[in-house]
Amino acid sequence: MDANPTPQQAADLLSQVEANQSQARSGDAWPLVTLLFVLSAGLSVGLMAVGIIDDNTTQLIIAGAGLSWIIPALVVYLVKALSWSRRSLAILLTWLGVIMIAFVAGVMADSFAAGGPIPFIAAGLLWVAAPVFSLLALRR
Repeated sequence: MDANPTPQQAADLLSQVEANQSQARSGDAWPLVTLLFVLSAGLSVGLMAVGIIDDNTTQLIIAGAGLSWIIPALVVYLVKALSWSRRSLAILLTWLGVIMIAFVAGVMADSFAAGGPIPFIAAGLLWVAAPVFSLLALRR
């Protein structure tokens, strides 16, 4: 190919670059979506247990089991994320903030007033927010 491409060749090259960028972005999106759903499921189950179970030790064990999913989910995401973009990083950091706020609010509310609805509301919030954040991650 010449150093001076024709307008048609330049347009073809630009469309190829855009296709490659789109493919790289979608490669990052699915591991992020998986991460969001795994974290939502683990923490929601932990919050449901906090709301249902009265024994503090059992609550702690089940909530810890829910929190323990953060580490393998992050490891899988970090290994499988093909292209780091600022957008996916912003979604991930925002999501981590949302789940931590919901988890802390649910646990604290249950410690002040056991049997209240706050842990269930926080778990429901995570179940509703996971698809919303996932759609944001998939939107390019």
